[in-house]
Amino acid sequence: MNRTTISQSLGVLAVLLLAVARASATETIEDHERIRGTAEAYAVDVAAGLAPTGASIRATATRLDARLRLPACSSALAAFGMAGQNGIPSSVGVRCEGERPWSIYVPVRVEVIADVVVLAAVAERGARLSPQQVRLEPRDVSGLIRGYLTDIGATEGMVMTRLAQPGTVLDPSQLAPERIVLRGERVQLRAGSGPLLVSVEGEALADAARGERVRVRNIASGTVVEGVVAEAGIVQLRR
Repeated sequence: MNRTTISQSLGVLAVLLLAVARASATETIEDHERIRGTAEAYAVDVAAGLAPTGASIRATATRLDARLRLPACSSALAAFGMAGQNGIPSSVGVRCEGERPWSIYVPVRVEVIADVVVLAAVAERGARLSPQQVRLEPRDVSGLIRGYLTDIGATEGMVMTRLAQPGTVLDPSQLAPERIVLRGERVQLRAGSGPLLVSVEGEALADAARGERVRVRNIASGTVVEGVVAEAGIVQLRR
């Protein structure tokens, strides 16, 4: 091959490379903000279905690497989730189902701000909670995998299962119904109601809270029966 032929071949190659470079430079790239917006909207929608009424929800997707160059999608972007322990996604998949399909996972930080029950004072294990010991405060509940309470009334008649400090967000595992009937305690066994009410003395054979079933021994006959705790010291016989 002579020099002229080589020069011509190199010239053609240079033209082809320049054309490829220009095509790459003008190729439409998917907008990163569109991807992030799709992920955020999906995360907010999922969180809204799990959050308590009145909660404020915000999702922030991680910024994508500036070097990421995905072809612009010819159709609407679709999102799919990867739920965390509490059901709220910590990462959202975004995909293009257009002519040049692709998919990517985007980390998302979700905040769910809601008024929840917190302790206003130290509460000892076994202590009965009073209205003065609890209050409502806005907190981010997205990471509270043990749950939380949104109604102060839910603490009525409850005792602490362990020591907790002021500011603690109360969850169901920290509370237990107060035992208003104790094992070995004398109680009134009642059957019927109104003018047909019959009451005898009995001995509780276990601790029990309001509404719980408990076995009681009839003091007079020695018979063991089962009833439901109606209030402190009173057990209603089952029919």
